[in-house]
Amino acid sequence: MNFRYQIGDLVHVPQAVTLVDRSLENDQLLVPMRWLQTEAPRLAIVTAPTAGGYVQVYYEGDNWSVKNESVYKV
Repeated sequence: MNFRYQIGDLVHVPQAVTLVDRSLENDQLLVPMRWLQTEAPRLAIVTAPTAGGYVQVYYEGDNWSVKNESVYKV
């Protein structure tokens, strides 16, 4: 399935989704890697277009990357 998000799109992040600190420029995971698991459904804003199967979102005051199939466009 082809997921496409535009900068500024509002997305729904379900409960128990893992968000990671990941560089979308070179498609590599950062070391040490920060991660966060959502405890409840939330909304986030897309800050960078889809790349490498991940979309970058602004969530609770920070930029995170999340798998495309883990979020839903509102």
